[in-house]
Amino acid sequence: MESISIMDGLMLTIVSMLTVFSVLLVLWGLTEMIAKLVNGSQKVESTPAPAKPKPTVNTNNLAPNKKHQQVAELVALALASEDEPNKKLEIQESKRIK
Repeated sequence: MESISIMDGLMLTIVSMLTVFSVLLVLWGLTEMIAKLVNGSQKVESTPAPAKPKPTVNTNNLAPNKKHQQVAELVALALASEDEPNKKLEIQESKRIK
């Protein structure tokens, strides 16, 4: 069995790594080209349908909902106790602001 010197091992390592990285770069380039071809052909073939206007939602006229109020209170408590997790907080009043 032959012994390999440090310089030969180093050169073999560098050449092997360059080979692997060059093959990966070629595969990456091919993947990008194929993705552009596939995405480009889909964009040309498909014609967008005319956009329908979305119905507007008037948030001022929403009826009060007990579950939404409870969720809002829990989120407010979580944000208030963010800095001090063991602090006891209590809701004294819950008021809806428009």
